[in-house]
Amino acid sequence: DLMQWIQQNTAQASAISGSMQLMAGVKLCTGRTVTNHPHFEDKNLRDRTKQLYQMYAKTSPEDVFSILHKYNASYIILEDSICLAHRERCSLPDIMDLSNGHIPDDGVRNPPSLVESKFPRFCEEVRYDTAEYRKWFRKVFENKTFRIYKVLLPSESEH
Repeated sequence: DLMQWIQQNTAQASAISGSMQLMAGVKLCTGRTVTNHPHFEDKNLRDRTKQLYQMYAKTSPEDVFSILHKYNASYIILEDSICLAHRERCSLPDIMDLSNGHIPDDGVRNPPSLVESKFPRFCEEVRYDTAEYRKWFRKVFENKTFRIYKVLLPSESEH
């Protein structure tokens, strides 16, 4: 039902951001533009993907919005299987925490230079639809596996 919803409820020109493994299917099944595609490999794509994956990090909603806006993303697809994964320092959220210099959810400060993030994990907090997140994102689809959020234009937000 995810691909069907995208086809029926998003403009053909919409750009969608999410995990690389999911974006291949979105591109194939819907024909929509994707912000990162797993079938291309170069340094620029790795850097872009690292920025886009801040949606799984302990990052402010404003920072995630800025990154998505930079890449013209209209929607993001969050996967609970990634966001809520059991963490042993090898899940995507852990990797993003370590990459950002933040203490992962295991609470272990190793290496010792890690610090607590000032922000909760974006992919977990956005689900609560608080005013801070509602300024930038609106949930438009949810099933047991995926949540789609529209990246709001300034005219659509509640600034």
